[in-house]
Formats: sequence, C-alpha cells, structure tokens
Amino acid sequence: MIAVGQKSVVWARRLLVLSLVGVLVAAVVPYGSKTNSVVVFSVGLDKILHFAGFGLMTFFAIGAGRGLPGWKRFLLLVLVPVLGVVIEAIQYFLPYRAYNPVDILANMCGVLCGIVVWGLLFSRRGAKAQRG
Repeated sequence: MIAVGQKSVVWARRLLVLSLVGVLVAAVVPYGSKTNSVVVFSVGLDKILHFAGFGLMTFFAIGAGRGLPGWKRFLLLVLVPVLGVVIEAIQYFLPYRAYNPVDILANMCGVLCGIVVWGLLFSRRGAKAQRG
C-alpha cells in the first residue's frame, strides 16, 4: 500500500513526465505565424506559455524529487532550465521555428516562479508541522 505522501510524489512524477512531453512536443511542432503576434498584457502569448510551462515543470520536479537524496533533487531542478536552453538550441536548426534568447529568459522566469510558489505553498506547512 502507498502512503498518502507517497501518492503525491507518484502524481508529481507523472505530471512532470506529462509536462516534459507537452513542452517538447510544443517546442518542435510547426505553428502558424499568428501565434507570435498575440499579445496579452503587453507580453507575447508565446512568452507567457514558456513561463507557465517551465513554472509548472519546475513545480512538478520539486514534488517529484521529494524523498530522493539531495543531489538527485538538485539534479532534477537543474535539468529543467537546461532543457529550456536545449529546446531553443534545437529550434535554431528547425526551419519552421526560430531561436529566441528571450524565450530562454521566459523559461528561467518560469523556473524561478515555480520554486517560489512551491516555497510559499509548502514551507509554511513544514513550519506548522514542526511546531506541532
């Protein structure tokens, strides 16, 4: 039988894999030129999607790393932004996609947001549990 805490780690790992596949597929499929022209709050929709995708992936990576040794948790967290750079490098060679360093910046902002949101949501829980 899986403990309740263990269930959340299993789900985080599944969601991490799902978000990873989703980001990879979205990064290599061709899309219409209108996607880049959509602007929301003075920011391109593609930058918002980069931010959200990498924020979620980071959030799931932190959850998936629970219970692992510290170096493996760190490796999981480092691999998310590295993936963002690798994806942009792959897009450089795709004729229907474009390399854009601003996308890497949006990815890194998403990573930082994922870390902050995790900390805000779960650091208080840990402090409450320790106080009893």
